[in-house]
Amino acid sequence: MKRILAAFLVFILFCSLMSGCAKKGDVSVLDGKKIIFVGNSFTYFGKTVLEKKQSVLTQEKRSNDHGFFYQLCKENGMDVEVTNWTFGGHTLEHMFGGNCSADRGCDGVDHLSYLTDRHFDYVVIQEGSGEPDSLDWVEKVMAIFREANPDVKVIYLEHSNAHFKNFARLSQLKDLEKKGITIVDWGNLVVDVTNGAIAVPGAAEEYNKNTFIISKSEKDGYHPNMLSGYITTLMTFCAITGAKAEGQPYAFCDDRDINKAFHLLTFDANYYTYSSSNFQEVFASESDMRGIQQLIDQYLKEKPYLEFE
Repeated sequence: MKRILAAFLVFILFCSLMSGCAKKGDVSVLDGKKIIFVGNSFTYFGKTVLEKKQSVLTQEKRSNDHGFFYQLCKENGMDVEVTNWTFGGHTLEHMFGGNCSADRGCDGVDHLSYLTDRHFDYVVIQEGSGEPDSLDWVEKVMAIFREANPDVKVIYLEHSNAHFKNFARLSQLKDLEKKGITIVDWGNLVVDVTNGAIAVPGAAEEYNKNTFIISKSEKDGYHPNMLSGYITTLMTFCAITGAKAEGQPYAFCDDRDINKAFHLLTFDANYYTYSSSNFQEVFASESDMRGIQQLIDQYLKEKPYLEFE
């Protein structure tokens, strides 16, 4: 009888441990999958994907992107095919509504005509600032990809500028979630830390807007830096896989052997000419990076965007 009881307790403990592991997510869900990032400078500025020239239009030349998202997947043992469909100064309508009217070197281009293979496993969408009051085009873009693959998973990224400027569209995020779109509101986390609404656990650094946003001029105070780019990357990765953010790698963000663009010092020198930032110090602080990862886990779990009215 004692042996039976002991065996039963071992079984219960094993199940408990396996359950705990399952809660960490299954990062293998991305292995071998095709993912496309659709957006603008809010997506590529922090290196989630790598910036492309506006004149690069073809899908072939925008495939095989090896930005932060690809690198994080690689660090987790996954091989993913990342397509970079991001154009600076563009809204979703500019990219999917026919002849592009964005005044950024590609006027009149029908971007959608270049997207010949629309079959993806994951589509990550980010709207620009040109249409701040509506997210209607997110659903239209989703329909285009679902026509090619009805099982495609759609993720919507909301950037920090929507929160700094309090866009009316923030109240629509909950409606997108009801329609099967996963929300990754990285902008809310960044702005909450910036404004002191929440503290980074175990932080050794003090945080302000320049910790996350570039300061190249008095006017350009909205583009994400490489720290925000990592937050965007990790938050998206965890939302897709269910993995925990805490403990995930980030050394690749400052590894020029991977890509010469992955250099914090150069980024700092190029984009902080108006005022300074401590984002390099945050990257160098294990306690700060752990705290930011913990906040990512918290925000993905608690979904603060559901409270916007």
